[in-house]
Amino acid sequence: METPRIHPDTIEEVKQRLDIIDVISEYVVLRKRGRNYIGLCPFHQEKTPSFSVSPEKQLYYCFGCGQGGNAFKFLMELGKQSFGEVVLELARRYQVSVKTLEPK
Repeated sequence: METPRIHPDTIEEVKQRLDIIDVISEYVVLRKRGRNYIGLCPFHQEKTPSFSVSPEKQLYYCFGCGQGGNAFKFLMELGKQSFGEVVLELARRYQVSVKTLEPK
């Protein structure tokens, strides 16, 4: 099944509703350290946490392997999914009605 082109308003509403800590903590054990949360990076093997998540900026970054981005990119990289698939998954999770663009 081909993923429909998603309207920018839907993407923005999903972005506003999601919390990166909720999304990432389903896959990584996070502990609060100062303003941020840290944990073991899911993208490479490590014994000392170098994976940092900023709830303020809604971004993650691994100081070990250099992976970083927002919740969309995290799910895309971890699950090997397309941007559209990730947005639809998060829209369902956060109960955002999905608007699509007409194909050209």
